[in-house]
Amino acid sequence: MDPSKTCPNICPTSDRREDVKIYKEAGQSRGGELAHAAPYVPGKIKPPEPRVYPPGAPPRYLPQPTDSTSGDILGMGPIGPWAAGHLDWTPQAGTTGVRPVVDKYSITRYSTGEWRKNNEYTLTPRATDKARALESQTKQDIQNAFTNLDNKLNDSDKKLGKRVKDLAYWKKAVEKTLDAITEEIDTLDKDRAKLKGACKILMMPEAISRECLELRTFRYEPDLVRDEAEQELVKEVAIVGEIRRVFLNTLAKVEEQMLRNKAAKSSIEFDWSDKMASLKVDRKNVSLSPDSNLLQWHPGVARWPENATTLEYWQHYCAESVRNCEEVRQMSVDLRGDLMTSIKNGSQDMKIQADRTNAALAETVAATEEMCAKLEENLKENLQKIADIENLINFLKESLRKVDERNKCVMTRLFARNYERSNVENCRDEAQYALMAEAKFIRETSESLQDKMRQAQTVRSELMKYRGELEKDIACKRKSLNIDQDRCRRVRAHMPTPEEFAAG
Repeated sequence: MDPSKTCPNICPTSDRREDVKIYKEAGQSRGGELAHAAPYVPGKIKPPEPRVYPPGAPPRYLPQPTDSTSGDILGMGPIGPWAAGHLDWTPQAGTTGVRPVVDKYSITRYSTGEWRKNNEYTLTPRATDKARALESQTKQDIQNAFTNLDNKLNDSDKKLGKRVKDLAYWKKAVEKTLDAITEEIDTLDKDRAKLKGACKILMMPEAISRECLELRTFRYEPDLVRDEAEQELVKEVAIVGEIRRVFLNTLAKVEEQMLRNKAAKSSIEFDWSDKMASLKVDRKNVSLSPDSNLLQWHPGVARWPENATTLEYWQHYCAESVRNCEEVRQMSVDLRGDLMTSIKNGSQDMKIQADRTNAALAETVAATEEMCAKLEENLKENLQKIADIENLINFLKESLRKVDERNKCVMTRLFARNYERSNVENCRDEAQYALMAEAKFIRETSESLQDKMRQAQTVRSELMKYRGELEKDIACKRKSLNIDQDRCRRVRAHMPTPEEFAAG
């Protein structure tokens, strides 16, 4: 093997012997480095010596000049709280020089000097200078910020005050227009009320005429005739219809104008309401300050609303709203000029037609009363005959009851003789023949009386039928009299006069 190609530390080429390192066993002394690590000798334990700190030394919990971070100061003797041995191959060997010593009580990792250095690090105020600088800068920034905030607040207050003045001006203009259109609506409503009153008054004669016609349809069949009164009532309804057509045409125009007036008023009221709400909001905003007790958080309000308009459009809208309302009001004033003329048309013709109808009804009533009196006279005679026949029927019923009693008597005798006599005693003697003859005569008499009863009942039925016919005819005439004389006359007493039409 070539000696130049070998490592002398691995493959030595000579027999040179080097010093062999000898390691101490656990618990052995390291040769004077730790004198107190000698084996225990009885009586050699010394009393405690007080620690003396140099003058001006820091507190005992802070690092001292005599502190050391080496673990060699720790005694590794055969007694004490330490385990035997001293090894330095652990990861902590470069920091403390000792391995963590473990016994059954504790684990030791740091020295007293390290504990004091950690206390010094903990008590050092590292952020104090930074805090002082931050405090000074922050106070200056806050002062500048509040100065700017006060300027912005004053500017906002001035702009809000100007806006309140503009809103107050337009609110007053809108209120003036609103009062004018409201007064016009009230005036037109009064005139419309007159026209509606005329229509209602017109409804009365029409309702009277139609009610009279309808009432006359309730007459019974013999009196359902198209007499002169009927024709006059039909003509009266036709005249009312023509007058209504004129009234309704005028009323339609008034209603259309009223809708325009109300629409204009509603629009101007909405505008007034919006201005009042905006004025209230801005006045409230003007009165608010950072010291007010009505302040709240409203996240997300610092943005333009989607329905926000421009200032130019707002001014244009205010002027147009007032102008449109004034135009509608002028149209309403022009329409009210022709309203009263329509109300007075046709009232005199209706009065004349009502007089003609009343005269025809009076003539019909007189003829019906005469017929009704004659029918009542015939009814009295018929009732008397019915009473006589009913008395005869009652007498026949009493006679039949007496005949039935005699029939029961003879039947009882015959039953006893036929079934209670025995043997040869049950014979046809003269008494038996007499009882049989009596029973036959009673039966014939009963049949004769029953035939008379039937005849009397037939006559009574005919009289009752005739009575019904008379009563029906009398009821028919009284119904007609009640309709024509009482109900129609009472209804027609409310027929309006031309003066009532003119008054509306």
